[in-house]
Amino acid sequence: MVNARQRFLEVATFGNPDKIPLAIGDVRPLTRRRWIMEGLPTKENILDYLKVRRCTLQSISLTTYPQQGREWKIASNVINLGPIPPFKEKIIFEDQRYRIWTDTLGITQKGLQNDWNEGWSGFATRVFIDFPVKNMKDFIKIKRRYDPKDPQRYPKNWDKIVEAYKRCEYPLSINIRGPFWWTRDMMGLKGLAVKIHTDPELIREIMEFCAEFHIEALQRCLEEVEIDYVIMSEDMAYKKGPMIGPRTARKFMESPYRRIVRFFRENGVKIIGIDSDGNIEPSIPFWLNLGINCITPCEAAAGMDVVKLGKRYPELVMIGGIDKRELAKDKESIRREVMRKVPPLIERKGYFPGVDHAVPPDISLENYRYFVSLLKKICGWM
Repeated sequence: MVNARQRFLEVATFGNPDKIPLAIGDVRPLTRRRWIMEGLPTKENILDYLKVRRCTLQSISLTTYPQQGREWKIASNVINLGPIPPFKEKIIFEDQRYRIWTDTLGITQKGLQNDWNEGWSGFATRVFIDFPVKNMKDFIKIKRRYDPKDPQRYPKNWDKIVEAYKRCEYPLSINIRGPFWWTRDMMGLKGLAVKIHTDPELIREIMEFCAEFHIEALQRCLEEVEIDYVIMSEDMAYKKGPMIGPRTARKFMESPYRRIVRFFRENGVKIIGIDSDGNIEPSIPFWLNLGINCITPCEAAAGMDVVKLGKRYPELVMIGGIDKRELAKDKESIRREVMRKVPPLIERKGYFPGVDHAVPPDISLENYRYFVSLLKKICGWM
């Protein structure tokens, strides 16, 4: 009997799986609210409601880190890769419409109260006001919160968790912030873009420390647990292309990427991926050359056509790529989108089909149900 872990590895290593796991995407809070009005039971998970949980790409992540603006609570069974201690969350100002607050990463921002209440903490419309690192002195200070050997990073019952993971039938993954995301969390996108030119040594220091921290913090984990894949969150592209060009990326990011990839490869990790919205295609050759062999979510609106990418980069593992805009139309549009992409990519191998980002609220429950049923048939689940 093939389990989910074996099936994942068979797909990710271009083998011959019995079925293809579906990467059908996270669902936005507003989307869920719409679907409840359309019949989804209030307390039921959408995967259970559509009876597709066993069909989906489910993995167990051994790590967690805070994300800008969002509430962050440490679970008792994961490795903490955030600042210890975290910055103290505080609300600086709020009225019926807006909220200004500082999060656990030390980032001060402004967002709509409605976004906060939806669980996105101002994610969609927020404006960044201030970041904790502006110079080398600030960086040296914040490094104290990122002691990789701090005993609080690992759960107290880590030894028991390791034994459970040895019997796990699901893929085991590690999620970390990549050098770009890591640096942006500390100084903001504008600060990063300016300092590349005015203080390049600071940017190098921060990005090299990203590699150093994760290698030291995760050494114990990799020695004791067999990890199947790693995803580095970067979000380093707009619709038209990367936020940082290939030449600049090589100058500042090649060394930390090499160190990170070497560490994971030496510890048996087969799949190392980048999670980034936008058009990241100009960066793909750079990543492949360094041993990074997977991308997600392959945003169609930014020109990331997974069929073309699959032909151009035959060794690249891809997750996502189904245009969410087509899912908001009629069933024939959904069928055309799915049939154009999924069958040829299944034949090509190394592909997990799914929505090219979180599922937005303009997609009806009925359309999503139809989309999922199509994928189940094509990928061997029916």
